[in-house]
Parts: sequence; structure tokens; C-alpha cells
Amino acid sequence: MSSKQGSRVHVAIRLRPALKPHEDDGKEPCVRGLSDKALEIWNWRDTEQSLHFDFDAYLDSKASQKNVYDRCVKPLLTHALNGQNASVFAYGPTGTGKTFTMLGSEDNPGVIPRSLNHIFHVINQEKPKEEGGGDWSYSVSFSYLEIYQEKIYDLLEPKGHDLSIREDRKRNIFIPKLAEKTINSFNEFAKYFIPASRNRTTAATKLNSRSSRSHSILLLKIVKERKDGSQHHIQTGKLYLIDLAGSENNKKTGNKGIRLKESGAINTSLFVLGQVVDALNQRLPRIPYRDSKLTRLLQDSLGGSSHACMITNIAPEEKNYMDTYTTLHFAAKSKQIINKPFTRETTQTIAAPPPRKRPLEEDDRSRSTKARALDVDGRPVAHSKDALLKPLLDRQANFESTVHQRLHSLEQNLLKQMKNAKTQVKTPTSKKLLSEVKGMRRELSSMNRKKEMTSNKPDRRSTFTLNDPNRPSLPQAVVKPLSVATGQSTCNVPAHNKETHTKPKVHDKEKNAKSSHKSNTVKFVKAVTTSTSSSAGGSDMKENQWHLKLDPEFQAKHRNEILKTLNEGTVKQLKSLQSVGEKRAQLIHHWRQAFGSYSQIKDLYKVTGLPTKTVDNIIGNNLLYTSA
Repeated sequence: MSSKQGSRVHVAIRLRPALKPHEDDGKEPCVRGLSDKALEIWNWRDTEQSLHFDFDAYLDSKASQKNVYDRCVKPLLTHALNGQNASVFAYGPTGTGKTFTMLGSEDNPGVIPRSLNHIFHVINQEKPKEEGGGDWSYSVSFSYLEIYQEKIYDLLEPKGHDLSIREDRKRNIFIPKLAEKTINSFNEFAKYFIPASRNRTTAATKLNSRSSRSHSILLLKIVKERKDGSQHHIQTGKLYLIDLAGSENNKKTGNKGIRLKESGAINTSLFVLGQVVDALNQRLPRIPYRDSKLTRLLQDSLGGSSHACMITNIAPEEKNYMDTYTTLHFAAKSKQIINKPFTRETTQTIAAPPPRKRPLEEDDRSRSTKARALDVDGRPVAHSKDALLKPLLDRQANFESTVHQRLHSLEQNLLKQMKNAKTQVKTPTSKKLLSEVKGMRRELSSMNRKKEMTSNKPDRRSTFTLNDPNRPSLPQAVVKPLSVATGQSTCNVPAHNKETHTKPKVHDKEKNAKSSHKSNTVKFVKAVTTSTSSSAGGSDMKENQWHLKLDPEFQAKHRNEILKTLNEGTVKQLKSLQSVGEKRAQLIHHWRQAFGSYSQIKDLYKVTGLPTKTVDNIIGNNLLYTSA
């Protein structure tokens, strides 16, 4: 459910205490607070004037970590617990206390530990209500990553390679293969988070002994579920806690080598962040989110569907005036951005289980069993094939008797009409009908005779079984691969090494013998006869077998055609051969150009690049052989 009014980005300013007060003795700080929401900074163009700024909160150097959390972060957690997105990110120059604001120390925790502690406190308070039924149940998980030199790395489970950013069909940004840990308490969160925070890239510079060299993002996912009758409600809220690396002036930091490369990547991403803010304020048609990995991940926080709060850290020293000045201007532009958050809730209807069939009662089962065990006369029926077919046979017998009765009545009616007829006009018609009735009776009687003959024959399927040793074995014939030659045209039958066994009948052999005398196109050769013994009579039965043999002239002619194609064919013509593709055809063609024509087909073994197995396949698939 989207909110009717947008949510503006809240901006809070936090002033860091002076690091070395004795160095600035006699100098006033460049920033002065006017109220809990306003501050001023002197104008470098005109020292007699000052620049006035109004923000959502101003926290001076005496503000504690708890004050920062209560005023800036705590109000956003309610949205994350109710299925909406919220973002908190620390922004400012290097050395202004951004990491301290987000992490803090063991005695003075920052935004991240306080947020997790508050979330689990709220969840634990709602657990007693949950036992009564109808309330929400929570599931919390988190991921932790860093953006180092425009590459994304997993801090929970370092993988040794960077990760990519993807966008789903609903325009949601996600990172595949990013580790996600499910947590049930703050202690469990600390067990994963503290070692992961040590994996973040840090280094020492002239301005900061422990400078963050990357942007870090903690993604907290809160899933709420509730079952309300047949409805299953699911709300998904996300909380982004972001610690941005500070912009650096390389003249002041003295960065060289890898530190200079790192600061260049940091400043570039922050510059793109400024371009995104300007484009949103000017309502440009294109927002350059994709120009940086940082802005791509902050797309939901800036101009998206998230409640956002930017904690801007500044320094009071006069030497940091220009960094403070540009930071305050960026913060003033950021507070004009309006997001449109909404609640991410899905409702699923719980499908009712399919109705189960009511089982039969014991007495019903006994009655049905008794009914199946007795016939029409009340006598028990044996469980055999005759008992199963008896209903069908009874129905057929009743049908035949009914047909006999109707035919007899029809015949009597026709004879009666013929006797009572006064004129001879209708006699031919009556005679015709009478002859048809007699023909139908003859048909029916012949069907009955056939039925009786069939019923008197023994059932062969019941006499023999598949494994019956007394069953007579039938003679088998072997058909070998063949080729059919019709004059000069040929029809090739593929040769197989395995023989095919068939069981021919006697009249089939006679037909084959007659056809062999009529046609000279197929050359038959009589094979060795085999004898099979019959177990019933004990006598030997000799059976002639036939196989087909290739014509040697045709085989030689076919071989010459293949050799001619190898010697004269183009690459395209060589590809017409079986098992010869583009690459093999080119190898065969190049060898012929280099060494001359092929004297025989087996010269293919000399072609460089054609393995022996490949040549065997080419020869075997293109030449005709007779089976042994």
C-alpha cells in the first residue's frame, strides 16, 4: 500500500569535537550552532557575513551517541518493522567521525548496534501476544558488503572475487551470491558482524590513522508473517545502514600509489552521488544511478521507495573549512529529495485440503464382500475365469433369445399379412421381406455354429506357457544384410553386424521361392541349412535359410565413386559424404592440394588432423560391406 504523500530525506548535521584544541587557541571554530536545527558558517567570500543553514537536526560536539540515535534513526525503525524500507547513511569528509557514528565503541555503541538491539527488543515484546494466535511472527537476516575501488565484496563470507549487481522484474536491486545470515538475537548478530567488520579495507593517512578505504553497507531484512483464517499475510521490510568513505584532498592526505588510486575511486563515486542529487532536485528525465556502484545500491534510498536519513559529519577546525562548506551545501541539496515509500505486503490464500473419501464401514464391507461372493441364485461363485466372464455370457445368451423371438414374431406377422391380403399388388414386397428375415435367421444360426466350434477348441494360451519345456520350438531363419541391384541402379541396405532372427511360415517361404524365379534384380545365395528338433514328434525338421550377397561389381563401382569425390570434389561436395563436415572437408581438400590425388580411400589415414577413429567412421559410413 503506497503512501499518498512522499517522504522527504531527513538530514542531520553532527559536529565533531576538535581533535587538538591547543593548535587552534585563539581561533574560533568555523561552525556555530544557532538552535537544535540551525547553524551558521562564516562566508569565505565576505568575512563580515555568515551563511545560515536549516536542517532537521543539528547535533553539536557535546551530543552523545544515544542522542544521535534517538533523534535520527529510531523513528525510522518503525517503518522497517512494518514492511517498508528505511536507509541511514553517514556522509562527510575524511576524519569527521562517520565510522564512529555508525559503529561506535564497546562502551559507546553507534547506530548499527543500537538499531539491532532495538529491533530484537520490539520482537521479543510481541512474542507473548503471538502465543495467543493471530499476531505477527518475525524472521530477521542480514548481509554485509563493501564497495572498494568500484567493486563489491562480501564481508560476511569473503569469496576472493567481486560480485555483480542485478535488477529483478519488479525493479528491485539485489546482489546474487551475497551471503545472508539469519539471526534470532543481538548476540548472534554480534557473533557474525564483529569478525566481518574486520574484513573491511582500512589504511592510515596523514589526516586519519584508520581511514576507511571503502563504502560499507549493512542490509537488514525483516520478514513478518501472520495467518488470519484462510489468509496468509507477509510483510518484508529492509533497513540499509551505510557508512560512506570520506572525500579526500590528496594534497592534504599525501596519498601516493595505491592510496591515491583508492581516493580517486572514492571521490568519483561521491561525485556521481552529487550528480544524482542534482538530477533529482532538477527533476531531470535521466538519473545517473548506473554511473557508480554506490549510487546503484542507493537508488532506493535517493528518489526511491525508502525512508531515508543522512547523518552529515563535519569538522570544526578552520583548516577544514572548505570541506565543511561543500559538505553543508551537499546536505542542503539532499534534504529536498522526496521519496515515495510503501508497505511491501503480500497476501496468500491458504488452499483448503481436498475432501477425503469416507471409508466404508465394517458392515458395509462385509455386505459388499458377501454380495460379490454369491451368484443370482444365492450360491457361492468360484473365483475363476469362467466366474468372471459369466455375466457377459449370460447377457449374450439373453440377447440371442430375444433376437430369435423378435424374428419369429416378424415372420408370423408377414405370413399373416400375405394370407389376409385381397390383392396381389403387395405380394412381391411381402415376399422380399420374408426372404430377408430367413436370411437373417440363417446368419444367426451360422454364428451360433461358429461360436460352438470356438468354445470346443482348447485354449492354446492356457495349454502352453512361455517357459513350458514341452512347447514345440519353431524353426528360425537368419536374414543377413543385403543390397538390391536393379539393372544399373542400386538400392543400398545398411549393413549391421548383428543378425536378425525371424520365424517364417511355410507358405511365406513358398512365396519367396516363386518370386525369386520371377525377378533377377535380387541375387540370392543359399546358405547352410539348420535343423531343429521337435519335442512332440522327436523327428528332425530341416529348414532352408537364405541370405543376400552384395554384387562385387557394384561394390567396386561405389568405391570408385567415393575415390572420385575425394580427388575431384570441392569442399561442398566433400561435405556430402557421411561423417564429413566443414572442418574435415577442408582438411581432406588441403591435403589433396598439397600432396596430390588419393590413390586409395585408405590414404585418408595420412591426412593431418584426422584421427584414426574419425577415418574409420568415414570409411565405414560411406563404403558397403557384406556381413561375415
